[in-house]
Amino acid sequence: MARTSLDQVLVKGKMRFFFTTEGPHAVEATDANGNGVPDQVEDIATQTQGAWLLLIDGLGFPDPFLGERFREAMFLDVHLFSKELLKSNGIAYDELQSFKRAGDPENTRSLCFNVATSVKATANLTPAHELFHIIQNGACFFKNRWYTEGTARWSEKALGTGGVGSGLRSPWPPSEDMLKKLDDLAYDAAALYWEPLALHVDARGEIPEDRVSAALREMKYVNGEPVLKDLKLHGWEVIRDILTELGEADGKAAKERGLDRWPEEEQRSSANTPYIREAVERVLAKGMKEPNDE
Repeated sequence: MARTSLDQVLVKGKMRFFFTTEGPHAVEATDANGNGVPDQVEDIATQTQGAWLLLIDGLGFPDPFLGERFREAMFLDVHLFSKELLKSNGIAYDELQSFKRAGDPENTRSLCFNVATSVKATANLTPAHELFHIIQNGACFFKNRWYTEGTARWSEKALGTGGVGSGLRSPWPPSEDMLKKLDDLAYDAAALYWEPLALHVDARGEIPEDRVSAALREMKYVNGEPVLKDLKLHGWEVIRDILTELGEADGKAAKERGLDRWPEEEQRSSANTPYIREAVERVLAKGMKEPNDE
């Protein structure tokens, strides 16, 4: 297995980053700060930590370690593989993994995502994006791409620069024609559905300063760039509350559709879309702040 070739690990609390400096999955060996860890690995770890500090510790998105689905997990394991193997910049897994690593207690189970060795965290938000998929997977069983990829693309603004107001191609509320096309969307659902929603309920898009820890404010990549670029993130409260609401919606969907388990095809089924849309409407109806309200 390719995983066995990853002979080095960087440990950051519950997060473990497995990598190698040799062979087809080798990371860049540059170590500008001379701490013995390749800068590429250190920056990927730093971005993942930063996203966790902001989204989960700061903004209150559901902690996957605390949810019912993943409560047996002991670690978040991140593997750095070649893009040739992954066929993408990253991939997150929605089931707990049992890697049986030497030194781990028996029956250790891990959350997991993989990142391509082509990714440079200072210019690419793949680690934060994949962490958001882990958050989604802990919140509910739905994996419709217009929801999963759309909100994960929205989440990149958390550590990115600026809010979601530039380049929007769709108003809120969406047209009926747009709603009929949701199941055909993936990443583009961010600009066509989720970002218009975020901008509608949160015109200012400011992260309160008291939601940002000192550790996150001081966090930097090896080259000195801050991990948190600004305090702009439109709609974080509504997206957070929708993820929480979806944790109830998937139970309703399972009951009404006669599901006693969630196989992959059911997690991705278009039959989930009405439940996701209803969850959005319920959150909006619960009294989310109108634009510019205090």
